[in-house]
Amino acid sequence: MAAWAGAVCATCGCATAYEPAHTQPSIRVEDQPGCTEAVHGPWPAFGARPMVDRMPEVAVTVVANYPTLAREAGVDGTVVLFALVCEHGRVVDVRVYKSIPMLDAAAVEAVKRWTFKPALAGGRNVACWTEVPVRFLAH
Repeated sequence: MAAWAGAVCATCGCATAYEPAHTQPSIRVEDQPGCTEAVHGPWPAFGARPMVDRMPEVAVTVVANYPTLAREAGVDGTVVLFALVCEHGRVVDVRVYKSIPMLDAAAVEAVKRWTFKPALAGGRNVACWTEVPVRFLAH
């Protein structure tokens, strides 16, 4: 999560725990890989907690490639990621929340290829950050 900025929001003057607090402007797909749709609506800032009727639901997963060095070293556990799922159900950004350094890259690369049933707010598909655990077992 984004750290406390200790400042007042430049958009509306509110005091917020996250910086930036408000959504970004519409972004064209050329500016952000991960979705083939032409234009997206506003995306929530990392750490924003939008009001949604339904969180994104996983539709298709891709199994992470377990790094050979990590497996041989017996490194295992769960990498926790936050994925930004656009209103089309595609992952357009991924951030590591709980890191296992030898496994982070493999987890991120796998989740970038997942698809979701998008979040729903007021009867419309909306972009939303969602927590994604990726488990690696060495045995």
